[in-house]
Amino acid sequence: MAINIRLQRHLLILGTMILVAGLFAASDTLHDKSEEIIVWTEAVIAEAPTLGMLVFVLLAMVSAMVAFFSSSILAPVAVYTWGKAGCLALLWLGWLLGGILSFCIGRFMGRSVAEMLIGEEKISGWEQQLSERTQFLHVLLFQASVPSEIPGYVLGILRYPFPLYLAALAITELPFAVATVYLGESFLQGDVIVFVTVGVAAILLGVFLLRIFKKVARR
Repeated sequence: MAINIRLQRHLLILGTMILVAGLFAASDTLHDKSEEIIVWTEAVIAEAPTLGMLVFVLLAMVSAMVAFFSSSILAPVAVYTWGKAGCLALLWLGWLLGGILSFCIGRFMGRSVAEMLIGEEKISGWEQQLSERTQFLHVLLFQASVPSEIPGYVLGILRYPFPLYLAALAITELPFAVATVYLGESFLQGDVIVFVTVGVAAILLGVFLLRIFKKVARR
């Protein structure tokens, strides 16, 4: 029950963020102000492009490890600065590094450190449904359907085989990275319909995958 409440809260937050961003994109005044900030940020990055890339990857990595920050809000800046392909590559890389680091923390630094970062309830609630011998499909669904800061710590604590975890991480993060890139592009263009459609589709996909995961877990 506690897990369901936390997931519902997570989906509510995501939906609220999409709604607020959609309102910004729909408002000419707010969108113009946002565009000014994006242009200014791109100019700052242009003065130190390598450092700008490293900072973006670092922020994407952090967003994959903790719940209080989402790199999606930086997607418009990244798309404007590096284009869709560049944004996709940097975002995916950051999420992969974040997942790898969270797995290593869970495996080598232990449960107590992981609990300090994301909370004891998140870990204990999910590890009861998994083990080091869990099938790859089950882990794939788990990685795809729960908030990104959870799977690495849980599977690391359970000492799940790292190559299989890395494969699941790479496969599941890619489509969400693509969706984030298109969210950033549609925000830049002020296309509210595409922005809301992509955002809602990503949320619905997560809900659908979570339902499948729970069915597989019960079996």
